[in-house]
Amino acid sequence: MNAGGPPLESLPGPAGHLRAIADDLDGGWSCVWLVPDSLVGSGDADNLLGVLESRADAVRVPAPQARRKRRTTPQPSAAPVPSADTPAWARATLGVFDWEAPRETPPETGVESTSTVAQRLWTACAGAEEPPGDPIGELAARGHLRGQVVVLCAWEEHDPDDVGALLTRLPAFAKERGLPPGERPRLLLAARTSDVPFRLLDHVDAVTTRVHWWWGTCGRLDTAVVAATTRRPGVRRADRGSIVRELVADEVLVEVAGPDLALAAFLAAGWDGSLAALPAHLEAFTHEVDVDMPRDLRHVRGNPERPPAELRPVWDAGLVDYWDGQLRISPVANGSTPSSANLASLVWRGQNRALTTIVDGHRARLEARVRSRASLAVLDEMSRGTAPPGQDTGERTILELGAMAWAVQTSRVRLSAAERELLFRLRDVRNALAHLRPLDDGELIRLAEVLSP
Repeated sequence: MNAGGPPLESLPGPAGHLRAIADDLDGGWSCVWLVPDSLVGSGDADNLLGVLESRADAVRVPAPQARRKRRTTPQPSAAPVPSADTPAWARATLGVFDWEAPRETPPETGVESTSTVAQRLWTACAGAEEPPGDPIGELAARGHLRGQVVVLCAWEEHDPDDVGALLTRLPAFAKERGLPPGERPRLLLAARTSDVPFRLLDHVDAVTTRVHWWWGTCGRLDTAVVAATTRRPGVRRADRGSIVRELVADEVLVEVAGPDLALAAFLAAGWDGSLAALPAHLEAFTHEVDVDMPRDLRHVRGNPERPPAELRPVWDAGLVDYWDGQLRISPVANGSTPSSANLASLVWRGQNRALTTIVDGHRARLEARVRSRASLAVLDEMSRGTAPPGQDTGERTILELGAMAWAVQTSRVRLSAAERELLFRLRDVRNALAHLRPLDDGELIRLAEVLSP
């Protein structure tokens, strides 16, 4: 997230996510915590892991010391090498045949750890004593791991298979010994999907281990908190009707940003709430990562437990999440603004969420005013058009804005000029939102003015 925003671990969604992991550890389960690359790159994953390992029974596996390794791999020839007996016409390839002498590729330079995960865990538990051939087995036999939570940060490691070995062995030991939950050694493995052999993630022993994905963690409230705490004073205009426009802008911002908390902070700091200016602000915000986005999400099934396999690269980039009960891709993914239709849909959702309660409240007050001034015959006429099918019009029904506007327009009911203007404005707003059309800036300004005293 942007500087100046609240710590991620303080937000309601992430805080609940961390509590769920802690509860599983308390219940005797080992936990695999899978986070996207973007969370590690921002440093947020390390901060969150710090919260998880702050428990008294945690033993952190020290980070490895690394050394560079060089590996040279011969590259096979594309075709047999011509011999001395090969005719001259065949040896003179002129670039037509790819006959070349065997060659070696440039040395590949990589990084490897100077010790295994098990050896470093031994050092953390047993001190300077020389690790035995089977550190995990010896630690278990001596009781060093009894009731402990072994914390392994896999994005600090260099060997996924070494990480996978601890994930396999430590929970299996607790299962074989039949230890009660309070005495089991448990593993808290914090990892990206690339840090662990992926085959293991689909074969984790459900009897001993639970998997927690950073997926669906942040919700609408988290986005709203980020926006509220990063807004700069004076960004939005303070004039007549500004309170209503402020409410609408807040909901639109949350709906447009969705789970992209960095975008929410960016908009809160600089966007003045004008819908005309929104596309420019979205275009000005770019993520540093660039991934291929799926062309069509209609065939992708949203899973509240884990990101779909086809969206894993997008999830790793921090550009997709399960938010408010549906898949949401950041509107600025790949640095491009959303289509006008998609942006209009998001704006409409925000406006509808902000204005529905306001419109309903004023409709109820106008209904009371109309009922006090309308005859029984007029009320019966208005009720016929608004009563649900099968309901006796003699029963009291809600008077809708359209019916009341009709009665006022036809002079069946008289209201003051201010009440007439409010009624007609509310009717137009309700009709626009009912037809999924977002209001423009002018319509919002006029609505705010009639709602202001």
